[in-house]
Amino acid sequence: MTEPEPGGGYQPQGLAGRVREARRLRGTRAVAGDFARFGGRLLAGLPRTRAGSHGSFEFDGESYPYLFHLYKHSWLRERAVEVPVVQRIVDRQPGARLLEAGNVLSHYRPQRHLVVDKYEQADGVVNRDILDMGEIGSFDLIVAISTLEHVGWDEHPRRPERALEALRELRARVRPAGRLVITHPVGYNPAFDQALRDGAVPFSRAAALRRAGGGTRWRQVPVEEAWGAPYDFLLYSARAVVIAEFRGEAAAQ
Repeated sequence: MTEPEPGGGYQPQGLAGRVREARRLRGTRAVAGDFARFGGRLLAGLPRTRAGSHGSFEFDGESYPYLFHLYKHSWLRERAVEVPVVQRIVDRQPGARLLEAGNVLSHYRPQRHLVVDKYEQADGVVNRDILDMGEIGSFDLIVAISTLEHVGWDEHPRRPERALEALRELRARVRPAGRLVITHPVGYNPAFDQALRDGAVPFSRAAALRRAGGGTRWRQVPVEEAWGAPYDFLLYSARAVVIAEFRGEAAAQ
């Protein structure tokens, strides 16, 4: 839920508007309780940002540390699990030609790969639309962390089909033996949820993580259990994340 800017780009819906909507749907007491719990978890996690992690979760048979970082208060949101999983994938392919769609990883650790982001201006970031990358070429690995669901959905005018177009464009830039890995917060963009569920761009494999309770506790679940999880628009936090992989032609055989 965003308020698109008339000139293009997007910005999150203001806090006041989010609170009004949540109060209308769930009542003042429930919203106050959400903020009280959020505040408690925020304060509890701040000391752990010095270490950068606290506790761990299991995903595909491996253990990962939860990310505790001040940027976007990662432990309160899906970044707690998305970033550790994708960063390990990146670290395991040194020397590969690598593209990140959407500037995420560099906020948590210095990176050396190419980043394309339409709006965010930073060193090493190429400001290009995913659907207009021109001569950038093909890649051994492409990653996108909670990025594609914004394409077309949070822009003016809204064009829901653009997220799927962006996925197809990235998939086309994967080298024959390469792969594309995306993380997708369930419930933020229902149109893109449905496209992924329907296999509009068939993935080679998919897995899911779902929040267990309200704190920084996540567990792996079958993908079918992730679809339909509600997105918390009041606090901008997903309750389930699908991690999907798309292989190049040679790797898929």
